[in-house]
Amino acid sequence: MQKILKVVTAFLLFVSVQSTAQRVDIDKAKFVIKRTFLPRNPLAEDVFFYGVNVKNSASVRQYMQEDEIASRIKIDGFQRADGQPNSVTINMNFDEFIVRKNELTSRTEETKDKAGKVTKSYYYRIKLTYTLGAAYEVKSPDNKDIVKYVNYYDNSDLKVWESSEYSTSAEANRYYNDNSASIRANILTNLVNAFTNRISSYLRYEIGFASQELNEYFWILDSKKHDEFENNQKITKQLIEEMKRFTANSKPENVDEHFKPYFDYFNKLAKLDMEEKGNKKLVYAALYNLSILSYYLDDPIQSKVIAERLIKDDIDEKDGKELVKNADYLIDVFKKNNKFSTHFERKIPEADVSLIPKKNTISATNVKIVEAPAARFLEGFVITLDDKEVEGYFFNEFVNAPWEVQDGIRFIPASLFNDGKYDKKSIEKYSPKELKGMAVEKKLYIPILFSDISKLANGSPLGATSKKYFMEVIKDGKYKLLKYFEAPPSTMVFSGSMDAKPNLDNLEVFTILLSPNEEKGKRLTTSTLEDALMANKVAFDKYQKGEFSLNGKPVNVKRDMIDRMTAKSSLDKNINLEAIMEELNKK
Repeated sequence: MQKILKVVTAFLLFVSVQSTAQRVDIDKAKFVIKRTFLPRNPLAEDVFFYGVNVKNSASVRQYMQEDEIASRIKIDGFQRADGQPNSVTINMNFDEFIVRKNELTSRTEETKDKAGKVTKSYYYRIKLTYTLGAAYEVKSPDNKDIVKYVNYYDNSDLKVWESSEYSTSAEANRYYNDNSASIRANILTNLVNAFTNRISSYLRYEIGFASQELNEYFWILDSKKHDEFENNQKITKQLIEEMKRFTANSKPENVDEHFKPYFDYFNKLAKLDMEEKGNKKLVYAALYNLSILSYYLDDPIQSKVIAERLIKDDIDEKDGKELVKNADYLIDVFKKNNKFSTHFERKIPEADVSLIPKKNTISATNVKIVEAPAARFLEGFVITLDDKEVEGYFFNEFVNAPWEVQDGIRFIPASLFNDGKYDKKSIEKYSPKELKGMAVEKKLYIPILFSDISKLANGSPLGATSKKYFMEVIKDGKYKLLKYFEAPPSTMVFSGSMDAKPNLDNLEVFTILLSPNEEKGKRLTTSTLEDALMANKVAFDKYQKGEFSLNGKPVNVKRDMIDRMTAKSSLDKNINLEAIMEELNKK
């Protein structure tokens, strides 16, 4: 560092800045500066925590639980910890998510050839009209409004989602029918993300301590024949290297002394006689650099004084006013925060874990953990064949007998549930042929045609006939991954009588791949995955080169007989399935 300073000082001592009649060109020399920006309206210095309360509706809860939504709120320089005294409180409220209208729309496009013949092309898309109500408020530790109650989404405001265009109405309808549940999930997830991002973004600058990485620039001389070219280039580039030493939490020691040679150099340029041709650009560049440097060295008053000369001397009024505006803003937040640096570490004390709700802090030693019995009913909704959403409660066979859920479900509409006081007439039974989908506990299920070839081993070829099953969607997109449970074998247990019980220890779960425009799912193996990849030359080439291999080695798809059989029956453990699915699902 001392060597760099000596070089800069040497330039200042031995290279005199002279007026010149040469042409002057300047260019932007970009650099990155890191800092911690102070809040516009700071709270007391001892406020370090915030809590989030979410009141959720049933339709939103199918896709996101309260804790998941709360976790998306972030405030820089604060820690989320429920139950802490002297903390900020964020209250969020979600009304129902309702699809008001589902329609097929079309447009006609006419083209004319050279002979004047007109050809009409028709395009179709699905259009959903939906509503969601959502509001929030933010309270300070003394219960004053940081943000008054705001309706971020109004449930009377109609919003629209549209699918891509298809050349036939059948294609458009098929796409929607196959994806209606996941479409709703994506719409709602995007709405919630936009909502939580908006809150986080506002609080980040209102009360938070935002870590920033800003792209800035100094002006640098770009006229190679100019006498000052080499000197200016070296000094400006050295200054840019110096700016890299700033972090959000720290800055170089003895800043004034350290950067004095740079100030001396640009001050000499700023005193050039602007009456001489070409000097005005050099003066402008020097003043601009001095103002920017002062600003990022946390001296906004000096930055403003320098910027005002750009205005007063009619050098560049626009840039001068912008620099003055930025300096005034920094002066204001310095006063409000009683802090005069943008490079510091905000140390947050440990939260009092005894005050955090027990569900977040349970830990035990030598304590017998007893699992709570599974809930008898699970809240959710079904999507009927005529595209109606019916909210209600499912009999919970999803945990103890998921293979039975695949063949059909028992469901009680919310309007008939009546807090558990239902009768047999209230129960609806749905097979996979009778629904477009269902959502339960943030999980989506859709009916998929599948042939369980594994049942042939039990001597029942008819059991392998293709049929529709409810399957959980574990990866959505053009290519979907789904989960299929093979019914377990029975184990005879003597308990006064012969009682057949399922042996859950031998429960097999298969991953099913559903490709675009196909109704039938296939068990995911190396072979079925390669078949999907072959439809995408770019993806298949990457696969063969080893870009989707965990060990990075190329894949030889020309296998011997034993390897081919293995590829047809299982998935190679060396395959990065997540990366392949992302590649296949690129738009």
